[in-house]
Amino acid sequence: MAEPLRRLALHRSLSARLLLLTAAFVLLGEILIYVPSIARFRTVYLEERIGAAHLATLSLEAARGAALPDGLEAMLLAHAGVRSVTLHGPTTHLMLGNPAAIERIFDLRAATAFSLIADAFDALGHRGQRVIRVTGTSPHSPAILVDISLSEQTLWEAMIDYSWRILALSIVLSLLTALLVYSVLRFVIVRPLERIAQSIASYRDRPEDPDLALAPSRRGDEIGLVQSELGRMQRGLTAALAQKARLAALGAAVSKINHDLRNLLANAMLLSDRLDQSQDPEVRRIAPRLVESMERAARLCSETLNFARVQAIKPTKARCQLAPLVEEVGQAIIGPGQDLVHWRNEVDADLVVEADRDQLFRVLMNLGRNAQQAMAEPGGLITITAWREPGRLVIEVADTGPGIPELAREHLFEAFAGSGRPGGTGLGLPIAREILRAHGGELELAHTGADGTAFRLRLPAR
Repeated sequence: MAEPLRRLALHRSLSARLLLLTAAFVLLGEILIYVPSIARFRTVYLEERIGAAHLATLSLEAARGAALPDGLEAMLLAHAGVRSVTLHGPTTHLMLGNPAAIERIFDLRAATAFSLIADAFDALGHRGQRVIRVTGTSPHSPAILVDISLSEQTLWEAMIDYSWRILALSIVLSLLTALLVYSVLRFVIVRPLERIAQSIASYRDRPEDPDLALAPSRRGDEIGLVQSELGRMQRGLTAALAQKARLAALGAAVSKINHDLRNLLANAMLLSDRLDQSQDPEVRRIAPRLVESMERAARLCSETLNFARVQAIKPTKARCQLAPLVEEVGQAIIGPGQDLVHWRNEVDADLVVEADRDQLFRVLMNLGRNAQQAMAEPGGLITITAWREPGRLVIEVADTGPGIPELAREHLFEAFAGSGRPGGTGLGLPIAREILRAHGGELELAHTGADGTAFRLRLPAR
């Protein structure tokens, strides 16, 4: 049974981090909004005081220089929220109240956005302990300049009240936005990731079970891509594990029969030694080739056992003529009575290769045998050519057969999966490629189609 997925602590979970980050970013956005808004709040407050102060002077202007009744001037100034008002106009110059000691002067006409922000925070820092003088045009008559003095205490209290309201609204908005974003992201991202993580945990315990692989997702985003690709990887890994299990079983079977098979080959070699004593010229000509074939069969058995045990093939390199080796392979493949398939050796007689002769024979035998079996009924031609390139020797085995089926091409060099004919094991090409790579070379499919197939062997060369 799969081990349950370990739950993360709340403070370490992706959901909690998304919640906190969203709330923090919303608060940061509110702070960035608060900075110009508090400056605007202060500017509007002062402009309202200027407008109210201008209205307060209308009573003085209506009196035409006469003294105002007792208490009326103080009432007008208190209503306007200022200590004094000085009015400068084209034809008038009025003053209401007595200016107090001024600590700071502000001219709203010359203010900029940055200066208004700086003045707003400067006012908050002085906590309403100053008496300031403010100059600006009247909102009721742009031709009139109003000069007022007032205490910052009322302004500071209004700004503090506004700040608290902005803070409370910011917290509510940040939490609401965070919860909404959290809910959406948890449904869209976190829960799919949890399902993927749970699938990985289940697959970890039973990778051989194909039912545990993730199903392809219909989502077109990155999460869907990850789920689909992970499911594809899991199915491929399951198939690879099944193949490895079959290889392990093959290795166990080969190891059991290897001893008996080698004994049978040893007995056959003892019998073939008696053929050397025959006086028949034809028998004496065939006997050495028979002995060599049985020796090669014994080595082939051992190498197949090594492949099943996933042991590396270690070549014993030596310089040898390539053309006679190719001719020997052709004689082994194209036996008597095979008139439909022909073998053409176009390798130069002086071409020398540095390789393990027996292993290279095995590679060419595998490729030639595949080509011969592909053309067994319609017949055809197998052509072996070779040429030198800078730093390497290239050998090409080409045939005129019907080509390799597309399904077999997808797993051409995979054991038990790349056979192009019914009943084939699919071991020939994987073993051949492994031998070439052990030599520091490579085996590749040059081309295949209705006009035939060609494989190229690339070997290092001095």
